[in-house]
Amino acid sequence: MTRPLIATWLAHLDGQASREVALQAYREAEGKHGVHIYDDHDARVAPGAFKPHMPISEERVRTLTRSWEQFDRALEPLGRSAERNLVIQSLGPFVSDTGLWVAGADLAADHLFIFRSGEVGSWTGDQWDHHLANWAAVTQYQGRDDWTAERLVAAVRKTPRYQEWVKLLRGLIAEARGVVVRK
Repeated sequence: MTRPLIATWLAHLDGQASREVALQAYREAEGKHGVHIYDDHDARVAPGAFKPHMPISEERVRTLTRSWEQFDRALEPLGRSAERNLVIQSLGPFVSDTGLWVAGADLAADHLFIFRSGEVGSWTGDQWDHHLANWAAVTQYQGRDDWTAERLVAAVRKTPRYQEWVKLLRGLIAEARGVVVRK
């Protein structure tokens, strides 16, 4: 079943909806779930999930992620249990509701996730794939409960027009953050 967000994007790709409609649908999904994605990040700098020692702006978090030393002073790792809860409470529902089942190498490895609750996710492609596979198993994505990271990546990449809408997603993320993207 194609989720409404993906359906809107496919309509845009087919010339039936404007890019602004596609961008607005994306912004609404982010707002609904309190997940903001930034595209100017290398997950190898600080892989995992973190929380700031004190409330800080999204812009400050983005600045901190460019320096491990600064990042380490301002944020601390959530720990495995808290990171799992972040996936269960925020990231997983965002992915399920929007239909953004995207392989880690196609999104997470070079994107930063900032959650309304203040946590920050910075996952390598492999970490992302494992989180999503666990979420897929729990929610019985596509009627299955035996997902592995490898099986999930293979399945999502077979989604019709996957590469097209992932390319559009990456462009919309940049536009949502105010970066002008050439079409």
